[in-house]
Amino acid sequence: MISITQTICVICVICIRGLLLFQTLNCGCEDKPQINVLAVVNGVKITKYDLSIDTRTQVNLIQDSVIAARSQALNLLVSTMLLEAEAKRRGLTPAKLLELELKGKVLKPTENEARAYYEENKTRGAPDFKSVKNQVITQLMKERDTERKREFANALRVAAQVQVSDDPVTPPTSEEDLSRVYATVNGVNITSLDIEQSLLPLISQVQQQVYALRKRELDLKINDLLLEQEAQRMGISPKALVDQNVRLKVPIITDEQARAFYNEHKKSLQGDFADVKFQILDFLRQQEQQKLSLAYAEQLRRASAVQIYLTPPGPPDLRQLCCNPVH
Repeated sequence: MISITQTICVICVICIRGLLLFQTLNCGCEDKPQINVLAVVNGVKITKYDLSIDTRTQVNLIQDSVIAARSQALNLLVSTMLLEAEAKRRGLTPAKLLELELKGKVLKPTENEARAYYEENKTRGAPDFKSVKNQVITQLMKERDTERKREFANALRVAAQVQVSDDPVTPPTSEEDLSRVYATVNGVNITSLDIEQSLLPLISQVQQQVYALRKRELDLKINDLLLEQEAQRMGISPKALVDQNVRLKVPIITDEQARAFYNEHKKSLQGDFADVKFQILDFLRQQEQQKLSLAYAEQLRRASAVQIYLTPPGPPDLRQLCCNPVH
């Protein structure tokens, strides 16, 4: 038999794993002050923690891209400063300097080299070499370009005075943190502020993606909650309410409508009308049901007190990202 002590240990392990699942590194990309309550529906709160594990996992994965980019941003800034300084010394633009350093120093792969690369990296079921030869040569050329750029950046670094901090690059949590010096290149400091400014375009993109994920699920949760509340008020099940206001109102789709759809989308459909007729009928029926569902959801919203606090993100602001409290 399993003892009480063993049972408690198992429960503790499960709880710890659950906590670790949601303990993610700070991406420094959440707009602040953060809100925990996303909406209130007839007095019932929907919080960030009511969102599904799937949505929260997708949000974490998207935000991880900022963490990864931050870890690479310092080296990128150092290389950029060295390139700009060398270009200025030679009286060139950075783009022209890179072109000169690559031209003639990166050789186009031969067919034998491309074949060897293909054989080394091919996967099961991959097309034969002949059909992908040009793509393989292009990929190999890109890798050689990248390697030459890395060699040139290292050469510039050796010839310059570069000091890099051993401290990991982390997002700032206060105004003072923005002045942290992570590297010095020929006497010029690279601070946390420089790193965060370089990340702003990525942070803006991530915030838009995160908002879209949260908004999509929030809308579904609001609709489900309104449906449950209305069903409870009427003393019937949510399914009966949906049947009454949506499913029983779906119009019959005729063969003429299906054929009209087929004729309009014939190029993207495979097979004759008879082959895809029932698929088209089902698709058009689902479309009509979706329209009715959205219309009924909107009807319920208009008759209810719904406050939504989740708002689209504006352009990211450094001091808002780092220095305001969480609400």
